[in-house]
Amino acid sequence: MRRIAPLAIVLSLVLSLGLVSFNGSAQNALEQLAKQQISQKTGINPNLIATLFVTKDQDQFVLAFVYINQAVMQSKLKPELKTAIAPFVGQKALLTLVVPTRRSFFSPLKLSFQQGALSYLIAADSVHPVADKFEAGFFEANTVRAGVILLPSAIDISQPWQITYDGSFSTTFSLSEAPAAQPPQNNSPLPARGFLFLLLQFILLFFLLPFLV
Repeated sequence: MRRIAPLAIVLSLVLSLGLVSFNGSAQNALEQLAKQQISQKTGINPNLIATLFVTKDQDQFVLAFVYINQAVMQSKLKPELKTAIAPFVGQKALLTLVVPTRRSFFSPLKLSFQQGALSYLIAADSVHPVADKFEAGFFEANTVRAGVILLPSAIDISQPWQITYDGSFSTTFSLSEAPAAQPPQNNSPLPARGFLFLLLQFILLFFLLPFLV
């Protein structure tokens, strides 16, 4: 971990200077890359995964969501993690992971769900910690926090729905969509902007994947 820390510091400084912005197609591309990496390492169908990058003021973190079902229980997740989420199989629940790139404030109650014209807030009793505390507060950089969040009963999981954090950052979850295509391989030198995106992906997943598998 000591070798990675300086890279995280440099990247955090770059982000704070505004040289990289997670929005629009660039954010979507990065989230798809992270989703594919998680799927490949865990063996979980990418349709059961969503990722969301949040960078606002001093807060910078990645959110990863895994829809908990029997297929996830057959994946490469660590046995202790499977044991923790097993009671939520069949309950329309999301394993939710937070990985800050620097000390950041996170609250699970800032998450909300949208489907069609309706929006749903999260009730405190719908949040269940999996590892350490999973409640509003400051999370240290390069750590992983995990919890299970129950979806509102009105959400129809056969149809796409959106997950939004703090009213500004959102991603779409669809259990039935076709798996996203693998990003094209390109052996030519990456532009500086592309390199920073890949570097961020590497740093975040360096901490997330060891937690999962």
